[in-house]
Amino acid sequence: MATTLKEGNQVTFADRDATAEDAKSQLFYDFYRGLTGKILKVYPTDEIAVEIDQDSLPSEVALRHREMQAAEMKKWLDGLSEEGRNRLTPKERDFKLRYSLLVSANDLTLG
Repeated sequence: MATTLKEGNQVTFADRDATAEDAKSQLFYDFYRGLTGKILKVYPTDEIAVEIDQDSLPSEVALRHREMQAAEMKKWLDGLSEEGRNRLTPKERDFKLRYSLLVSANDLTLG
């Protein structure tokens, strides 16, 4: 499977229960089931970094991510001078944190 997966591919996470082996490797948890995202990096160990589509996150995880994003944005803006904040473009003000996970290639399918 890993040979067909490459950077930029859209992927879907497996819909399966996490196992004891997953707990050891920390490469799969129950809330990963059905997530979607885009491959950022494929490692030679068959581990893959995936940027998660935030709209596919479970509601409680998505809420926590939005709260962290708002806190980081406030911290960043508070660190700028008034002049610096006024010079920001709308694109620069659109502060987004990536939600990325490391997972085994065996738990991903294209699409």
